[in-house]
Amino acid sequence: MANSRLIKRRIKSAQNIAKITKAMEMVSASKMRRAQEQAQASQPYAHKLLEILQTIATSTDPKLHPLLEDHPNGQPVLIIVSTDRGLLGPLNTNLFKACLEFEKKHAEFTTIVLGRKAQEFAVRMGWNITASFLELPEKIGFNDIVPLAQMVRDGFLGKEFSSVHVLHMEFINTLTQESKVTELLPLRQSDFALATREAESISEESEEGTSSEYIFEPGAKEILDWLLPYYVEVEIYQILLDARASEHSARMIAMQNASKNAGEVVESLKLEYNKTRQAAITQELIEITTTKENS
Repeated sequence: MANSRLIKRRIKSAQNIAKITKAMEMVSASKMRRAQEQAQASQPYAHKLLEILQTIATSTDPKLHPLLEDHPNGQPVLIIVSTDRGLLGPLNTNLFKACLEFEKKHAEFTTIVLGRKAQEFAVRMGWNITASFLELPEKIGFNDIVPLAQMVRDGFLGKEFSSVHVLHMEFINTLTQESKVTELLPLRQSDFALATREAESISEESEEGTSSEYIFEPGAKEILDWLLPYYVEVEIYQILLDARASEHSARMIAMQNASKNAGEVVESLKLEYNKTRQAAITQELIEITTTKENS
C-alpha cells in the first residue's frame, strides 16, 4: 500500500505540472500572436525604407556618408539578442552555437547583450561586455531601441567599432526559428538588394527607354544624413520584433511538448498504479484463502 500511495502522489504531481504547462502554452500562444502581428505590421515599412535606401545608395558615392565607409582600425562588436527567461527548448542553445561560430571567425571582438541569458553566456565565455540591456518591455516600442541604436552609431562614427553585427533568432514560422547574423554597420551598397518586383519594374522601364537617373532634393547627402541613421533604428527594431515572436513561439512549442510528456507520464503511472493495486488485491485474496484452508 505504501508503494501505491507513492505512485498516487507522483500522478498528482504530474497532473499539476501538466496544468501549469498547459496554462503557459496558452499564454505563450496569445503573446505569440500579438508579437507576430506586430512584427508583420512593421515589415512593409521596413521594406519600403530599404527600397528607398537602395535607390539612393546605388546612385551616389558611398563616401558621402560615414555609415557607408569601412573603419578598419576599430574593433568588431557583436550584439547578442537573447531572452531574459528560459523554458524555450533549444532556442537559446542554437543562438549560442552561432555565437561560437562567430568567435571562430573573429579573433577579437566586444559584445552588447540584450537579454539575461546572453549576459550569462557572455560572462561564462569571458567575453568583454560593452553594455547590457535587460528586461525589455513585453510589447517593444520604437523608443525602446533608440538608446541601443544611438550607442552603436556613436561607436561606429567615432571609429571605436569597425563593424556591428547582430546575432538573433529569425522568425520563420511558429515551428521554425533560425539563428541569423545581420551586419548592421557599415551599410554596404550590396546589402541594399532590390526586391524582385522592383528589379523587374526597372528592367521593364529600361526596355521602354525611360531614364533611370534620379534628382535628389535637397540633395543625396542631406537625405542620407537623416535616412541612414533612421534605417539603423528601424533595422534594430525589426530584429527585436522577430526575436520576440521567436521567443513566444519557442516557449509555446516547448510547453506543448511538456504537457504532452506529462500526460504520457500520468498514463504510465496510472497503469503502474493499477498493476500494483491488482497485485495487492491478489495477495490479499491468497492470504484469505490460505487462512480459510488452514482453519
